[in-house]
Amino acid sequence: MSVPSFADLGKSARDVFTTGYHYGKSLMKLTGKAGSGGVQVDSDLRLYFDDSKLTGAAHVEYNTNEYGIFRQQWTTDGTMMLGYTVNGFPISSMGLLSELSYNPATVAGAIKCGLKCNQENVNAVCSISSDFNSNINVLGSIVTAIKGLMIGYQGGYSTETNRMTKNDIGMTYLYRDVGFHFRCVSIPNEYGLSLLYKVNSDWDAAINGILARTGGMQKWTLGTGAKCQIDDRSTFRCKFNTDLQLGMSMQHRLDPHVLLTLSFNVDCSNITRGGHKVGLALEVEG
Repeated sequence: MSVPSFADLGKSARDVFTTGYHYGKSLMKLTGKAGSGGVQVDSDLRLYFDDSKLTGAAHVEYNTNEYGIFRQQWTTDGTMMLGYTVNGFPISSMGLLSELSYNPATVAGAIKCGLKCNQENVNAVCSISSDFNSNINVLGSIVTAIKGLMIGYQGGYSTETNRMTKNDIGMTYLYRDVGFHFRCVSIPNEYGLSLLYKVNSDWDAAINGILARTGGMQKWTLGTGAKCQIDDRSTFRCKFNTDLQLGMSMQHRLDPHVLLTLSFNVDCSNITRGGHKVGLALEVEG
C-alpha cells in the first residue's frame, strides 16, 4: 500500500462524515465532468436560494503524459489560475508543481511553486507561495510508514503574521477491520480520534471525537456515522453528534454517468426553531 499525503491520513473515516452530504439552508449543487484524449473538463457550481448567490469553479486539465500536466481554472468571483505539474523530475519519485492566480477585479494575485516526493515508505510535500505584496507562505508535510503505522507532520509559516499557520501531527493504524486515526491540530489546541469499522463489504461505521481548547475554554464533540451500500445504484448515509445535529443522505445513480444526491440536516436540539438544512446535488460525468 502506498503512503498517503498528510491531507489523506484518516480519509476513509473522514469520508463517512463528509462525502455525500451537500446541504445548506437552501442549496443546489451541479457538478459536471467530461474527458477525452488527455483533456478533462469539470465544473462545480452551487446555488444558494436564500441570497440567490452562485459560487463555483470550472477547471480544464490537459495531460501530455510526456511533458506534464497543464491546468486552468476560473471561479465565479473572477479569479483565473494557470498551473503546471510534472512528475518524475528531477528523479522518478519526485515531481514539481507551479501555479499563478490573478483576479482582474480586485488585482489580487499569487504565485506558488512546490516539490513532492513519494517513495515506498515516505510521502513528502513542500510548497512556497507569495502574493503581489511579497507576503510569503511556506507549507510542508511528511508522512512515513513503519509497518502498519503511518506517522505524519505538517507545518506552515507566514511572513505576513510572522507566525506558524500549520502545526499538526497525525497517526493512522489499521488492525484487521478497524482503522485508527489520531491527530493533533495547531498543537496543542485540538485533539481528534477517529475509528472506522468495516462491518462488511457494504457497510462502514465510524466514530469521531474532537477535544478543542480556545483560551481558557474547552469543548468536546463526539459523532457517529454510517454508510450503507443498498445496492449497486443506491447508497444511504447518516450521522449524529453531541450537538444534536442529525444528517442523512441518499445517493442514487440514475445511469452510469449521472448521480443524484438528496441530503438534509436537522437540529434536534430545537425542532420547531427552524434553521434546518436541505440540499440537492446532480453530478454528471462524461
